Amino acid sequence: MRLRIHSTTANEELVVLVNEGYSAISAMQTAYQDKKQKGNYDDLKDVEELAAPVNTWANRVVEALGRIFPTQLETHQFLDPEIPFGAVSGDYKYQSTLLRCRYFVRGLNRIRLQSLPEYTDLPLEVRLYVEDIDSFRKVRDVNPATVMDVLTNGYLERSEDSVQTALERILSVPFHKKDWGGELNDLYTANVLINGVRHETAFLLKGNGLRSTTMEIKHCGVNGDQILRLFNSPAKLFVVQFIGRISEAVIADIDGKVRQARSQGRNLWYCIVDGQDTARVLRAYGEL
Repeated sequence: MRLRIHSTTANEELVVLVNEGYSAISAMQTAYQDKKQKGNYDDLKDVEELAAPVNTWANRVVEALGRIFPTQLETHQFLDPEIPFGAVSGDYKYQSTLLRCRYFVRGLNRIRLQSLPEYTDLPLEVRLYVEDIDSFRKVRDVNPATVMDVLTNGYLERSEDSVQTALERILSVPFHKKDWGGELNDLYTANVLINGVRHETAFLLKGNGLRSTTMEIKHCGVNGDQILRLFNSPAKLFVVQFIGRISEAVIADIDGKVRQARSQGRNLWYCIVDGQDTARVLRAYGEL
């Protein structure tokens, strides 16, 4: 069976959750010690409140496991950890709960290390989305609704140069490529990671100099020759970005070019980044 998301992304998400689990346990222990020092701890009444951070964390884990794995098996394994029987000292209810919480976290890490490799990785589709690109992984935490405040009917008021400069910073490109009419691409770099592997990537960028809220083929050079030049770049990933809407005709043209190249044995992908996704990337990396 296949994972629901790419294995690298899944592993990254589970590592974050394991660390958050240990942080939740630490918060529980700190709150317990604080109550003990103040002399107002009640083992019968206070454990539920103390365990609240861990319970909140566990709910996030269950949601994540459902998005990652194809069945509920790993969710059931997480919710039913193997906890050895044994005596605990001190406040029984607190110590028992603390022990159980530790086994929840350890169980999740065991799922990450043992269960994740048992599944077939999700294959990369012809079209990638910004969330699929490791180099833009922070965008996974930026919901599209959270950037509506900076968009006007899906349009983000930004110049091409400002977007290019931001992408250069995000991708650690050490120089700024100046725009000129006969270029193959607006930005080219091998710093882009997909599933943990570097891939040569060529960008076609458009900002508010287009003076249109929708990017059409006519806006991509004479009869779309800018797209043709883009595909002459020595790249495996082709990214077309605009601060507004990108028309279906442009997307279909790019999709057709990539599929034709793949039919000839070239393993290529493309990514469309419209105004909303541009805003999400910029906000995720503190550029907006």
